[in-house]
Amino acid sequence: MPCLKQGSGENCYSGRIELMKRAVILILGAAILLMFDGGFSEPSKYEGKIVRRIEFEGLQNLDADDLLDVMITEEGYPLKASEVRKDLKAIFELGQFSNIRVEVEEFRDGVRLRFVCEERPLITTIEFRGLDEIYEQELSEVLLVKEGDVLRIDLIEVSVQAVKKKYESEGLFNAVVTYEVKPEEDKENNVRVIFIVDEGEEIKISKITILGPKKFSAGDLVDEMELEEEGFFSDGTFKQEVYELDKGRIIAFYKERGYLDAQIIEDAVEYEWVDLEEKDERGIFITVKLSEGERYYFDKYTVSGNKVFDTRVFNAQFLQRKSGEIFNDSLFQQDRQMMSFTYATKGYIFARIIPKRTVEEREVTVDGKKEMRKFVRIDFEIIEGSKAYVENIIIKGNKKTKMHVIRRELIVKEGELFNSYKMQRSRERVYNLGFFKAVNFDVRPGSKEGYMNLIIDVEEQPTGTISLGGGYGTTTGFSIFADIGENNLLGYGHRIGVRFEYGPMRSSITLSYRWPWVFDVPLYFTSSVFYSLITIPTSSLFSESSGTAEYNKQSFGYSLGLSYQFWYYYGIGTVWRHAFKSIVDPSGNSPDAVFIEESLGLQETRTITFYVYRDSKDNYMNPTRGWRAEFSVSFTGGYYLRGDDHHIKYSPDFYLYYTPFHLPFLRTHPCVIELRGNASFLTPPLQRDLVEKFQPRRENAWLESEDRLYIGGPETLRGWDYYDNLLPESWQVGLFHRILYGAELRIPVHPQMLWFALFFDAGSLWTDRFWEKDFSDYTREILRDDKDKKLIYDIRDFQKAHLMDYFKYSWGFGFKIQIPMMPLRFWFGRKLQWVGRDDGYFREISDFNFQFGIGDMRF
Repeated sequence: MPCLKQGSGENCYSGRIELMKRAVILILGAAILLMFDGGFSEPSKYEGKIVRRIEFEGLQNLDADDLLDVMITEEGYPLKASEVRKDLKAIFELGQFSNIRVEVEEFRDGVRLRFVCEERPLITTIEFRGLDEIYEQELSEVLLVKEGDVLRIDLIEVSVQAVKKKYESEGLFNAVVTYEVKPEEDKENNVRVIFIVDEGEEIKISKITILGPKKFSAGDLVDEMELEEEGFFSDGTFKQEVYELDKGRIIAFYKERGYLDAQIIEDAVEYEWVDLEEKDERGIFITVKLSEGERYYFDKYTVSGNKVFDTRVFNAQFLQRKSGEIFNDSLFQQDRQMMSFTYATKGYIFARIIPKRTVEEREVTVDGKKEMRKFVRIDFEIIEGSKAYVENIIIKGNKKTKMHVIRRELIVKEGELFNSYKMQRSRERVYNLGFFKAVNFDVRPGSKEGYMNLIIDVEEQPTGTISLGGGYGTTTGFSIFADIGENNLLGYGHRIGVRFEYGPMRSSITLSYRWPWVFDVPLYFTSSVFYSLITIPTSSLFSESSGTAEYNKQSFGYSLGLSYQFWYYYGIGTVWRHAFKSIVDPSGNSPDAVFIEESLGLQETRTITFYVYRDSKDNYMNPTRGWRAEFSVSFTGGYYLRGDDHHIKYSPDFYLYYTPFHLPFLRTHPCVIELRGNASFLTPPLQRDLVEKFQPRRENAWLESEDRLYIGGPETLRGWDYYDNLLPESWQVGLFHRILYGAELRIPVHPQMLWFALFFDAGSLWTDRFWEKDFSDYTREILRDDKDKKLIYDIRDFQKAHLMDYFKYSWGFGFKIQIPMMPLRFWFGRKLQWVGRDDGYFREISDFNFQFGIGDMRF
């Protein structure tokens, strides 16, 4: 087309470009028409003829049946060109093909329809190369392509950008990501996709700057952040999701202190040269600019619209109550959530708690001066709505674990009235199975009004364990062990395991099996077979000696147990234990009782234990709230069980956990206080006269030395050693009744890996006139001497002892480091003594005593 004006070359060029665009569009349109009409050069010739056969050529990864399922055209029916075009479109929408051509030819008295297909390659493998800072699994989660998908270059290129964005969120801003597509050598039309990552230099946080604070220092606000500048005690790693949470923590800090209008005006994350002249290192510079606003004070809450619950129910649970206090937004949010939770326990999950804020400025007198303050009154308007019922419980994410294994732990059932308390407890029970690293509950509308679906989304974790390692304890010495187990056998929740241990103080092998929910009722069966050789230290025969005696106890046997759970938190059970033991290789300074036991040869012990408990702990490994109380009675021997040992052991236990506060620098992890108390009491068997007839005590002691109770070491009284020289000499012999109590503050530096603890322990041992008759003359002399000095009391004289003087105490600190296979325990304890009577005080009587253990599962 000629130009209309001279000198208008640019317009002329634009016109040609426009003509070329139109031509391309016409060609593409024609191609599409050919694609959908291909094979129908004479439509009238084949239209309406019966389709006798449909064939596919070129299929490698798909079956013909997969394509026939999406087609309209079928064999035995008339051919319609419009339907074939729709078939082509439907097949293309599967996303598996790069090209399809249709051919039609006469066949018998009808036609044959042939689809000639060109499949896209399948991605059989996705690889990453050059990874160091980020795990492959984390990158796989952001990809838009997966193994088994068809190859789509557009999705791969988007995935490259997603991987780069992931690196930026981890503080690696200059990472370079490319990809390669390579054919599989042994598989036709299959490819490997390789993502090649150059992670570049790791850029650390050089400076965090807070602009605008006037009421608080910038340092206080930086302390609220989890991100830290690079330093001696922090690596300065940047993570985008942590940074977003940190901004929320800063605003929450202000709102908890009454500054309800506080906001972040702007913020920036930049990476620049740390030294502009040398330019040898880049750093991340974070800048946050704040607007604080004014401080508000709490006036009161009012509640209206409530019919199901009386206002007093809420008033008794409100955390923010006192008028004139600084308004705490966190407490306000908890109060609001409490009201919603309370309604949800009765099925009112649609209840709306609408807070209406009214601000009134009043003059008040503070420290003798008058000032104007803003007071906030919250009027909670409640729209209760209707009750909701659980229509369906849908479980997702379990690949190995059977559905019924999860369902049987739920105390909320389909068809029941919705109950938020039952939901919370059900979540705890599922999580405490130990099969999942995440358990999430969600609620979605059901198929009819008033009904909701409960969605349970679980994320499984490995349940098979192979542990190989070594252990050392300050009271047990070195040992090596191997522990092989499966906690979720075949997905049914069964547990089977075998444990080997070898060391100078203990060697053992135990095979165990646990079957939960026998016959689909909350009945638990346990069993084990065991053998052990234990070196037992005891007091020396010679009082002037500072050393201890020792002997070996060899035992083997089996145990069987049954327990039943009911009422959410309660359980009862019984355990039968049948063992054979013998004393071998006692040292020459062992007490006479040990040599008497050795002369008896193989001894048989039969014990049946009954117990009942209540356990509401929220986490069986690291509990943060709830309590456990248990009472057990073990009958050993006696007239009916027989055997060679005869006694009864009563064991009450109590543990309480609660979280009173968070530390400012650990706001996401609550500190935990544990209060505990437990005891053991050994009493004679029932019908002792009848037992005396078939087994006189003077010939074979009913209670042997290893069955007596001791104190000291990490298991009972940290900071004290077994057979500690500061313990009364009679306590070192081993006595018949033990009482322990204590408290512990646990600080979760990392809740799954590292805990710091402060502890206070107290314990005492008590004698019993009945059992003293079995002691040797020398040991009885020790007892008499300690009784004269009031260092030991009979349990029957409990009220005569001044308990504060009588108990032994310790305090200290420690660490729990949870690493794979071998949890580490470090304890530093100081012995305490109570000085004085009613107005006494604790006095330290030792330096810190270090105690260390590997493999000890006790906290």
